[in-house]
Amino acid sequence: MIQNAKDFKLGAGLAGFCLLALVYLIPSQVGSLTDADAMMPALITGFILVLSLLLMLQALRRPVAEADQEHPPAGQAVRRSTKITLAAAVAIMAAYAWLLDIAGFVLTSLVAMVALFLIFGVRRWLTIAAITVITLAGLYVCFELLLGAPLPVGTLLERFLD
Repeated sequence: MIQNAKDFKLGAGLAGFCLLALVYLIPSQVGSLTDADAMMPALITGFILVLSLLLMLQALRRPVAEADQEHPPAGQAVRRSTKITLAAAVAIMAAYAWLLDIAGFVLTSLVAMVALFLIFGVRRWLTIAAITVITLAGLYVCFELLLGAPLPVGTLLERFLD
């Protein structure tokens, strides 16, 4: 019996999308899953698939906590603040994509992560700094050192170094 239908539906939707990506999207757009070019998208999709299956399993076993149960919003203010937060997150991600080639991966990611933490309500600077630095260092090590895939340096830094 499903204890948490919302999480189960979310996990099932993510799992379905991951299967679609692994079976159709990645092979048709990137290449066969055995190709080197398809390794990274396949690994990320596989990781999301595993997490979505774990979410579905958790939804089967653990009921919704009382604090997490959906309550109807008290008024328009709750819906408006949610829409503003979502719009701000979309704007930050659009600016991130635009500024990535200009300012480079490290600077753009640092600013974007801090901004996302702040709009989603995280106010402890030690937490923000620790998660941001650990994430950026981990991504740098994975891409630059282990995979040999260069991250964008940015035209600003290139001009500064010249």
